[in-house]
Amino acid sequence: MSPPTVAEIVKAICSEYRVNSVPDSSRAWNGPQIICDSNRPCNLIVTSTDASLEVIKKSVQLGADILVSHHGLTWTNGRIPLPFSDDIEAARTKLAIENDLTIIGLHLPMDAHPILGNNAVLCKSIDAEFEDHWFTTKGHSSPISNDFILEKNHKSWPEIIDLEDGRKCMEIGIIASVKSISRSDVISRLEKSIGIEQTSHESIRCFPEDRNFESTLVNRIAICTGAAGGAIIDAKDSGADILISGEGPAHAAILAHESGVGLLLGGHHATETVGPKALAEWLTSESLNNNWGIKSTFISSPIGL
Repeated sequence: MSPPTVAEIVKAICSEYRVNSVPDSSRAWNGPQIICDSNRPCNLIVTSTDASLEVIKKSVQLGADILVSHHGLTWTNGRIPLPFSDDIEAARTKLAIENDLTIIGLHLPMDAHPILGNNAVLCKSIDAEFEDHWFTTKGHSSPISNDFILEKNHKSWPEIIDLEDGRKCMEIGIIASVKSISRSDVISRLEKSIGIEQTSHESIRCFPEDRNFESTLVNRIAICTGAAGGAIIDAKDSGADILISGEGPAHAAILAHESGVGLLLGGHHATETVGPKALAEWLTSESLNNNWGIKSTFISSPIGL
């Protein structure tokens, strides 16, 4: 069987991650951000946390047809940088177009996916058991042609609710249970899961610091990767003993001490490498099951934050 086209793979990914339904920030554009030759055979797909110039260069060197990135090309101005504009990111777009590299962005869809999502994968990697959803996000789904969407069963996803102001909301985080382990044990499990994606200067930060809370027992964990470290009160209201995220505001450290809810910060980038890795593994499995003959791999590019 010949490899599927770029367009067919884009459709498969967009459908699997519900890019036409999941609400998100206006700075994110979920789905195809650059499509070059949609009819060309797709032989190699790479996944990443960021669509940085470094990652795009690595994708080109590998000869990739598609790059799927959690943080796409839109963050600075909320739009795709034009290749010959004055935007700092213009070099990314130019390099991708010159090398026929299609780029797909999956922001909150890659956080919320119940199996392949950053939160779900991180939950499983620390041997915790899913109990419920938490951490509500609000926004709009990305406008995308129905040509990129296949009908799929999404019953296991968190509910999407329509709001009166025209936006939608969705709980993308996870509340999970563990069997009475210490905070130190949680730190060790998290380190094993994401440590390889941290730079040499990074470490998992635990708050409160130096308060002799390392032995405090944990039964419920609130998980939301990326920048959800400020949600201490929401985590406490959800019955969590500890919150795992990537980064947070300064007041989160104080709230962690005063609320009794521990805060583990593993780095925005590092905590959001597990979803792209899971996508690469899923694509490999789908290729074998469908006899596609395509390869997929994760590109690691730690940023130190």
